[in-house]
Amino acid sequence: MAIKKHYDIEVGFISKYLETKDTLLVKDMQIKRNFFSGDNKLAFDFILNHQKETGEIPSVRVFERRFPYYKLEKYTENNIVGTEESLQFWCTELRKKVKHNTIVDTLDEVGDLLQDLDTEKAYALLKKKITFIENEVVKTSDIDITKDGEARKDAYLRKKKSGGMLGYSTGFNHLDYLTKGIKDGTLTTIVANTGIGKTFFLVILACNLALQGVKVALGVTEMSNELMQDRFDAFLLALTSGKSFRYNDFKSGRLTPKIESAFFDFLDNTLPELESIILFTATSPVGVAAEIEKHKPDVVLIDGVYLMEDDQQARDDWLRVAHITRDLKKLAKRINKPIIINTQADKKSNKKTGPSLGTVMYTQAIGQDSDDVYALYRDEVMLSDNELGLVIRKQREGGLGKVIFNWDFNTMDFGEIYSENSIDIEEDENTYKSVD
Repeated sequence: MAIKKHYDIEVGFISKYLETKDTLLVKDMQIKRNFFSGDNKLAFDFILNHQKETGEIPSVRVFERRFPYYKLEKYTENNIVGTEESLQFWCTELRKKVKHNTIVDTLDEVGDLLQDLDTEKAYALLKKKITFIENEVVKTSDIDITKDGEARKDAYLRKKKSGGMLGYSTGFNHLDYLTKGIKDGTLTTIVANTGIGKTFFLVILACNLALQGVKVALGVTEMSNELMQDRFDAFLLALTSGKSFRYNDFKSGRLTPKIESAFFDFLDNTLPELESIILFTATSPVGVAAEIEKHKPDVVLIDGVYLMEDDQQARDDWLRVAHITRDLKKLAKRINKPIIINTQADKKSNKKTGPSLGTVMYTQAIGQDSDDVYALYRDEVMLSDNELGLVIRKQREGGLGKVIFNWDFNTMDFGEIYSENSIDIEEDENTYKSVD
């Protein structure tokens, strides 16, 4: 019976790295210093520092001079430093080892906590370590932008055919013109003061997406699923029937017989044909990731992101929210799906022009982590005219601008009125160009 030779993964990686000097592969595989321990961490640090100082990986002779007692792997036939396995193999094995060891150590700690009946601390530790694995150990997707020219021709022609749309339509033509749609792999934040309509706007977006055949999952933090379902029923009825009715009449069960009949017809015939709209409780980024894995939606929305739990258990509110938005941003990139969240604006934000990036509550990290930021506002005139303003405060793909909507709960009319764009809306609130 052959005896399987034991090998040290970290030593195997260091040896093969010194042999191949393939820094591009190591960078592409996202190998980090916290993957190593003891002398192997010192060895990896030495290689990195040598490369920074000299622009190249150290030779075996230089390495052995620095670490005379370090036993590098060598080919048995000609005694050359390295291994028969590829560097890609060692990178993959290294990631597996870190993941394995982290899980084993975590389960041991969790087991001890459970024996002490400290369930909450065990749960918090489990979430924290899963977050570490997802953010630090699991390799994210990389692409070589010099390859796949034909596929990119096709992508350009699709953009040409769609009028420049880069993602899912919001259901609003003016907003689509300015934003190029809801794009995969991005984090979009909707910010507004209390009572302006953040949740309602999120629900309308979700309804518009569902009517296009897009599967939507909406995470709820504070409102019950039943209350949220009522809002969906009202907006979907208004969008599909084209009939006017008062939202308060719908909520209080006082619809006219004609509208009530249209509502029941919607529930019996239209609703079953729509793409799924999933409501779930958004506990934390790890919990959101689990719901995404379970339901596999095309677009994810979260109402009240500032009320979520931080998987990293930060004590300060600003750091807690910063961790949450950063983890959601990483999640959006990893799954390559859009995540849309809403949050509060500071009370000092301008009521006539809407919140700025500097008046987002809790932390500036929200604006920094978001790819797009939309600010909602309603001044006194807009309140009397049943209107809502949306200002694009940040957008990685496209310019800034604003859109004015009808915001009439007496007729359930939430259509666009007009839009304007601006080169720099933050610096000059009056520099707009009409894109009607």
